[in-house]
Amino acid sequence: MDIYNALLRYKGYGSGLNMVKRDIPLPEGSFINSIIGPRRAGKTFLMLLYKDMIDLPDSNKIFINGEDIDFEGLRPDDLDKIERTVFEIYAPDQRKDVYLFIDEVQNFPSWGRWVRTLYDEHRYRMMISGSTSDLSTDNLPNELRGRAINTLVLPFSFGEYCSAKGISHGEHMRISETGYLASAFRDYLEYGGYPMAVEAGTPELRMLILRELYETVLQRDLIEKYRIRRSPVLKAFINALLGSACRVVSPAAVSDWFASQGTRLSAQTALNYLNYASNVFLFFLIYPYSRKPKQRNTRPKLYLPDSGLLSLSGADISKKLENQVFVELKRRRKEVSYFGAGGSEVDFVVGNGKGVEELIQVSYSIDDPGTYLRETRALASASEALGCKRLTILTFNEERRLTVGKETIEVVPAWKWMLLP
Repeated sequence: MDIYNALLRYKGYGSGLNMVKRDIPLPEGSFINSIIGPRRAGKTFLMLLYKDMIDLPDSNKIFINGEDIDFEGLRPDDLDKIERTVFEIYAPDQRKDVYLFIDEVQNFPSWGRWVRTLYDEHRYRMMISGSTSDLSTDNLPNELRGRAINTLVLPFSFGEYCSAKGISHGEHMRISETGYLASAFRDYLEYGGYPMAVEAGTPELRMLILRELYETVLQRDLIEKYRIRRSPVLKAFINALLGSACRVVSPAAVSDWFASQGTRLSAQTALNYLNYASNVFLFFLIYPYSRKPKQRNTRPKLYLPDSGLLSLSGADISKKLENQVFVELKRRRKEVSYFGAGGSEVDFVVGNGKGVEELIQVSYSIDDPGTYLRETRALASASEALGCKRLTILTFNEERRLTVGKETIEVVPAWKWMLLP
């Protein structure tokens, strides 16, 4: 353990780095900014971008990396040494704001009490980050409840992807420009928006990065964090769910399937594994829209934080399109559920805290008459049941306005919808 070196090597960290600007607003106030999200989604870079924007001398902007090797073996009674060493190295001007950025804070022992102590000193404006749910509202240490506000960071949006690739777009574009954007969108769906994958030069390298990321999440964030003894069973379970993206999942049904293959996996263990994967942002779950509380907690549908991970299971582009629409809704902090009643299903019911503001169906194309009837009838049925008149079908690259009975349905290319503010 060498606290001095662990802090010194990050003095001025981030200055001069070429970083893609993120479209993620951070709230301002006298609270702790808590940045959460999947591993390698860009949480650290968001902190560094924000750090670089602050008009203060570097001595007043302190970055601490919780994964630094020199912090290994740190004990709770060593935490005071970190603050003393910070003042020794940085000598911040205390007449001005002093910003403290702690990356992967959950790696520090007794980190909740430590951060609370720093917060109560009123010396710092604080920003912390973590790759697991340890910082989420549900699992936040009691010491920080009411003192921290979460910001979810997901892999690049399509707009951020375009910025990273130097692809321009605007409200009025020529046909050739829209065609180029549609081609870029296909690439985005195939390999996703994880920054390292976006920056990789070849498709083979992108897939290698996605595979390595997936394996790291399985090993470090699941097997090691939750001390899973039957690691091959957990891996098989997660791989099975990876192939079930955009569908209703049932831990009991998965348990039965494992039993049919000669592997014992109880329904409770399957449920625990699913919760663990959700905790580390490998999976997101949405539930059916219902005014009855009991029905709102049944039959979850499963989505991933990025469509690139679906390429690991060989998913088709239609599934990747639906998944990425969900991710965009999540990024926009929307209340999302799905509708399923009377044989009809609508992919996304978008709420606003007071009711339903929009119904969204996702389909790669509605040129096929059967697909057209299925998607429009489902929207019309859900519109009548939920009293929502804002109806949208997001496609890969089709655009028009439909009139179905008394309802108007907007058909919009998903790439265009994702580029809207």
